[in-house]
Amino acid sequence: MISNVMVIGLIDEPIQDNVRYIKIQRPYKNQQGIFVEDKIPIQHWTRATNQYFMTMKTGTLIGVKGRLEVVEGIGPTIICDFLEPLHLPLKT
Repeated sequence: MISNVMVIGLIDEPIQDNVRYIKIQRPYKNQQGIFVEDKIPIQHWTRATNQYFMTMKTGTLIGVKGRLEVVEGIGPTIICDFLEPLHLPLKT
């Protein structure tokens, strides 16, 4: 089966050496009137010694194109094929 995923969200804390969460806000509010955020793991692999993906500041808006795979110990994960920072980190 072939999968193709495109996600835009805020980069969050690291899980492993090359895996971080991305926070994605749902487009609707729950019963309490709050937008729910989902955290999805993203795995990025590169031959570069300075892993830019892992040094990005938390809160940076990024666009990711990739595919879905199940990674042992993590579960369903987006394997990043293309990563693009979309702006500077938000002040949190």
